[in-house]
Amino acid sequence: MVVLQAERLSKTYGRGAVTYQALEDFDLTVEEGEFVGVMGPSGSGKTTLLNLLATIDKPTAGTIRVGGVDPSRMSASELALFRRRKLGFIFQDFNLLDTLSMKENIILPLALDKTKPKEIERRVVELAETLGIAHTLDKRTYEVSGGQLQRAAIARAFIHEPDIVLADELTGNLDSKAAGDVMEALRDMNERRRATVLMVTHDPFAASFCKRILFIKDGRRFAELRGGGVGVAGRQAFFQEILDMLSVLGGRAHDVSRSRHP
Repeated sequence: MVVLQAERLSKTYGRGAVTYQALEDFDLTVEEGEFVGVMGPSGSGKTTLLNLLATIDKPTAGTIRVGGVDPSRMSASELALFRRRKLGFIFQDFNLLDTLSMKENIILPLALDKTKPKEIERRVVELAETLGIAHTLDKRTYEVSGGQLQRAAIARAFIHEPDIVLADELTGNLDSKAAGDVMEALRDMNERRRATVLMVTHDPFAASFCKRILFIKDGRRFAELRGGGVGVAGRQAFFQEILDMLSVLGGRAHDVSRSRHP
């Protein structure tokens, strides 16, 4: 089943003679249960694409459908509800509230929807155990590690069982070990729950956990890779394929993290 479909997606910024084409005729289809990565040099259009898919911005041309629904036809209030129920988000800087406990941060989407307390408790306990953060639920965000914060952010993104989770550079603020733990947790969510994930990243290490990667350059689709290997050896081979593609793609040296390896 198709969860996300974008057709001939374009985004132009500016007016009159001064315009910038950030995205041009971009097509994308994501099936249920896929784990898709999006990579490309700085300025290639990755962030623009993510903002459009997240309904934060509107395309200049083209269409987006999530679960067969076109969000562009919704009112502001309908769109806010759609975003809260159908989409999950994971950010580089976690976006957790320091005034709340880890548990309170995780259950926020369900609390906003006035879900029954028993159902909230069931879901948060299950997710916290799956992600290895059950012992942190009563702690404040400043009392835990960056990796634990990001796993809490993953739990929050999945707790309302969205159609798709959109992740933006989620390993950017983590050291190598924490990044590995977080990516393994996200992969487990994808594999165990058939959760659908689309992740934008500069990091080939993080990308090597994906099942499919789209490469974007100058606002257009450049290439696609699929990871076919199994286990650590398969991921190492996929990691090397990603590095090879990035070298062909070009970009500045600092566009790619060199600090992590499988």
